Amino acid sequence: MVIHVRGTRAMVVRPGGRPWEAELRRLSPGTHYHCRQLDALAEHIAYQQRGEQ
Repeated sequence: MVIHVRGTRAMVVRPGGRPWEAELRRLSPGTHYHCRQLDALAEHIAYQQRGEQ
């Protein structure tokens, strides 16, 4: 998910919450498949974090 854009760079964040910077031109919209995979990954990470507490 893109959290902000500055010039030609975008700050994106992974489902686990780890941000990184990427070239804006290298990003593309996610397909339905990609969105399902990211949702499943976010759900898995949330499940893991609940187990640690």
